[in-house]
Amino acid sequence: RLFAPDADRATYVRGMFGDIAARYDLMNTLMTGGQHHLWRSLAARSLVQPGDVVLDVGSGTADLALACLRAGASRVLGVDFARPMLEHGREKARHSGWRAVGLGVADATRLPVRDASVDVWCSAFVVRNIPRLDVALAEAYRVLRPGGRLGILEIPRMEPSPLRPFARAYFQHIVPLVGRLVSGHTSAYRYLPVSVDHFLTPPELAERLTAAGFEVRDVRRLMFGTVALHVAVKAAGPR
Repeated sequence: RLFAPDADRATYVRGMFGDIAARYDLMNTLMTGGQHHLWRSLAARSLVQPGDVVLDVGSGTADLALACLRAGASRVLGVDFARPMLEHGREKARHSGWRAVGLGVADATRLPVRDASVDVWCSAFVVRNIPRLDVALAEAYRVLRPGGRLGILEIPRMEPSPLRPFARAYFQHIVPLVGRLVSGHTSAYRYLPVSVDHFLTPPELAERLTAAGFEVRDVRRLMFGTVALHVAVKAAGPR
């Protein structure tokens, strides 16, 4: 029902992430065997150049924002529309000692950021939850400087392969069970496999990025193809 044309998926997603914020980091570690930290680090190193200004969209508990600072960013703004997630992110940023990170409530489709003002737009495990993805990509294009870089780390819909049935079984059965036990939320981790099934394959996401005006530079498949990193560039000339 959440993926019907008239469904208010954004409201559900905001409430869901607010409800699981306290256990979000623990569930990521359990689901990925701790690999999610390495993937965020890889994304940051693939995108960030020394001195960059970075916008982390759907920043949540700020893991990607902090990875971008470690990769050399001079300043990172992390935005998310689920306030409880940001509260955990602020606590993490304080404990890390990084001062060049700011976290605020905002929607990916209405960014409170000036045109052509950031060097990097990035997100981790966010874009499949955005109902109006093309609007969010247009916003990314707007806020990036010419030559700026975009990075999307996400769980794509898997293309046919011998591993696909095993991945689907894991997402559809193991993840919801562990999620319910750890987070206490009955539907959040049932939503995850459904959102993956309704998302794009890596080639389809690359096509959407190209249609939004980006030049796709790299598509890396991680964790046997269950995670993908797209790196793209905003053309230096007129769109």
